[in-house]
Amino acid sequence: MVKKIFIVTCVALLAMSGSSTGWAAKRVIPKPRLKPEILNPETPAPTAPTALGFPAAGFLSAWSKEVVAAERESCAARLKGLNVTFETLAPLGRASGCGAPAPLMVSHIAEVAIVPPAELTCDMTVALHGWLTSSIIPDAHQLLRKKLVKITNASAYVCRRRNNSLSGKLSEHARANALDISTLGFADGSSINVKGDWSGLNQLIGLSAQGNFLRHIRKSACIRFTTVLGPGSDASHGDHFHIDVARRKNGYRICS
Repeated sequence: MVKKIFIVTCVALLAMSGSSTGWAAKRVIPKPRLKPEILNPETPAPTAPTALGFPAAGFLSAWSKEVVAAERESCAARLKGLNVTFETLAPLGRASGCGAPAPLMVSHIAEVAIVPPAELTCDMTVALHGWLTSSIIPDAHQLLRKKLVKITNASAYVCRRRNNSLSGKLSEHARANALDISTLGFADGSSINVKGDWSGLNQLIGLSAQGNFLRHIRKSACIRFTTVLGPGSDASHGDHFHIDVARRKNGYRICS
């Protein structure tokens, strides 16, 4: 009798394991629980991350209409009468991160092309206009007997930290407050490259007109900008001039 019961039980279990209605087929894999921030409707939606792990500018503009309107009105007054070709852009990012409330896409200043056009704040645009018209253009004529027609924009607005670091403070580039210049071009087709013409034997003995010109305009940039970096400053600025209008306490400037 016991043997018969054992056989019947085994047959039943085998039938269940081969059947679509058996216990094996009815096993349910539990779904993962939703994260608490998704379940809470009061939690703000996450912003789009960049490779550096902080919000990308332009993903969410938090500038108020009043701030944007005031910045644009002020900028229009400051640029009035200046020879600047630009396009007004939509606000970028937010005050606590990357971005600017009233950025401009600047393509020409005093007939000098910025290639490619640069996204800059009004402060930066005004400072750049002053530097070009008071120093670079006349110095090119006086020291080189050449007409400046182009400056190469190596970097303008980009949402990143200083020196592309993974941690630390935001760069002024992240606020559209900076411009990197790598090359200057002239009407005769010639050009001066910051990396190639800054140093060399001729420059060492004072016979390089190109090197002397670069040193002259770098010094004059310190009058217009609050930060001026280039070859010799650090490893990150060996091939270009970095200029910006960072606001610091007590009017502190960096000219290195």
